[in-house]
Amino acid sequence: MKHFFVINPHSFAVPGSIEKVLAEIENCFSPGSESYKTYVSCYPRDAIAAVHHHIQSISPDETVRVYAVGGDGILFDCLNGMVDFPNAELTNVPYGKANDFVRAFGENARQEFLCIDKLINAPSRLIDIISCGSNYTINQVGVGLEGETTINAAPFFRRSRSKFIKPFVGKIYTLYAMRSLLNKEVMNQEYQILMDGEDLSGRYFNIKVANGACGGGDMVINPYSKPNDGLLEVVFGKSDKLLKVLKSIGDFTSGHFEKHSIYSQRTFRKMEIKSNVPIRVQLDGEAFYTDEFKFEVVPQSVRFFAPAGLDFADYSYRAYKGGKK
Repeated sequence: MKHFFVINPHSFAVPGSIEKVLAEIENCFSPGSESYKTYVSCYPRDAIAAVHHHIQSISPDETVRVYAVGGDGILFDCLNGMVDFPNAELTNVPYGKANDFVRAFGENARQEFLCIDKLINAPSRLIDIISCGSNYTINQVGVGLEGETTINAAPFFRRSRSKFIKPFVGKIYTLYAMRSLLNKEVMNQEYQILMDGEDLSGRYFNIKVANGACGGGDMVINPYSKPNDGLLEVVFGKSDKLLKVLKSIGDFTSGHFEKHSIYSQRTFRKMEIKSNVPIRVQLDGEAFYTDEFKFEVVPQSVRFFAPAGLDFADYSYRAYKGGKK
């Protein structure tokens, strides 16, 4: 078995912290071992090619474990670099600001994933991913308000490397969402939507698609979603008066969307979206504009390894369910 550690240096604010991680990796292997390599990413998406080329250089009969050391951004890069290789497995060593996907294993799973020695021989399991045109994402897709919010917040998070902002990621995103709420084009955008052959076209201020329940650092927006059920969950936010949307945001980010009539939830396998104005999209924090977008679940397509004893948590207890447990 080979091990490839891909490190995002922007996830480490404290001087010397990368060196500590490198030392921890080295201590997991025998001196002079050639079974592992490390790579420090230079810029966003740089790691995609690095992961692809590294796995390509290894015999297809040998398993390669890819460790995304950082947040959801470097996990996105590693996924897209290894997805075409059946001998590759993936995990996340969550040093990022949000680390949303590892929370699928439980609210307190992050500390377990930070122990690299627990990951070296950890069991793996097949999970679903989301195909998004030429990209793949592991956790979530946000269209509309969420895409606009990510675009607006990105410069702040690029500049801010302090470890002290990690507990406040969700609140920071909420502040940027408040700003995005003033964009009338986003809040009243008309979409042509075809979901598993059904026409759901209309005006929506937000469309949240999830493979995992968690997002935004401390939010549980899609509480019914699990990364291994062969389905994607979507919560539609229908355009309405600004005050009505504002009153719903706190419940929406807590998984209580069912308290408000402007939201509806569905599960699906494939969706196509078009619009006459630019569509704001974010894929696990990677944001862009487009005018047409197709995505679908790719079930049981990637092996993800996690510390022994951890399994996907059931977050449905966080949902509103009309007040019922």
